[in-house]
Amino acid sequence: MAVNANVILAVEALPMLAGLLLTLPIGARCAPWLAIRWPSMASRRGRLMAGMLLIMLSGLIVSAHTWWIHERLTQMGGDFCASDGLFSCDDVIGHETYGYAPLIGLPWGLVGVGVFTVLIYAGLVLQKEPDAPNGKRAIQAMLLLTGGGMGVILLLVSYEVRIEKLCQYCSTAHLANILVLLTAWRCWRMMEAGTWKDAARPDVP
Repeated sequence: MAVNANVILAVEALPMLAGLLLTLPIGARCAPWLAIRWPSMASRRGRLMAGMLLIMLSGLIVSAHTWWIHERLTQMGGDFCASDGLFSCDDVIGHETYGYAPLIGLPWGLVGVGVFTVLIYAGLVLQKEPDAPNGKRAIQAMLLLTGGGMGVILLLVSYEVRIEKLCQYCSTAHLANILVLLTAWRCWRMMEAGTWKDAARPDVP
């Protein structure tokens, strides 16, 4: 019996869901319990950075799995999440033309692994030096990568339209990119508005 690919994807998306909740106002409601174990969770800035890292981690995991699916399909054949319905990651990831990034010829999953690895590194730099120039440069790098990623997302969606199939793994990685972009933009605006340091103050008694 084949493993349900959607169940696996749901598990891999859990860090992204947890990260998203941390970046939203509901994260402040969970902060008293989280701050007992992780003191940085007591501040809005701490929750934003932690939430963003969790989203990046989920994007990395899903991208790595997407790469694995691609290699499995191209080397061994068969299917992983093929379906007669609209969603079929096999038809998209394993496509002989659209399964590879133009110009560089790498599988899209491998490209995603590279991007999210760099994003996680930038996120760790921001977490380590949030008030230093390196922290600001880290945010700029995140905005550059994820902003450029929006064009890639549109390209991949156009491929899915041509194939007439949607890849749920790809869509989850796309969502991670969008959420990182939005969260990094929030951090950038706080820096520009001069409220970034104030956000480091505990808002949980």
